[in-house]
Amino acid sequence: MTSVERVLEYTNLEQEPPARLPPPNQPPSDWPSQGRILFNNVSMSYSNESHSPLALRQISLSIEPTEKIGIVGRTGAGKSSFIQCLFRMGTIVDGYIFIDDIDISTIGLDDLRRRISIIPQDPVLFTGTMRTNLDPFNQYSDEDIWNAIEQVLMIDFNDRDLFLFFFRYN
Repeated sequence: MTSVERVLEYTNLEQEPPARLPPPNQPPSDWPSQGRILFNNVSMSYSNESHSPLALRQISLSIEPTEKIGIVGRTGAGKSSFIQCLFRMGTIVDGYIFIDDIDISTIGLDDLRRRISIIPQDPVLFTGTMRTNLDPFNQYSDEDIWNAIEQVLMIDFNDRDLFLFFFRYN
């Protein structure tokens, strides 16, 4: 009965915003090209109900292109909530987030979520081929994939088939 109860709860969830929006609200094909992220007075909640507790309160920061940042903090400090804001998975109660001068609340979820990524804190073993892991949506040619691979430095640790990839920044 618990499974039935959960299914009924899921049918009452509020639907996410549209995955794609018409052309005036689509970002340029090369977006994001710089990587500038601006949080301005962002407060976030996991609920749409008024007076629900905030997971983040009035976060303001600017991350400049080519800057590398890490998000650290104790359990419950808001690290995951911060990342979920970037992917529009929580409810932004106040403020806004810009990536390369585009307010992420004005574009479709697919346009946002397919174009940004994070490096998770937990190690992951991938399934499938290397190619499907590098290009899960099959958007690039084999030549594009090989060019990307050639742009990374591969280090072999004692012939154990363990490789680390490091991106070269110019």
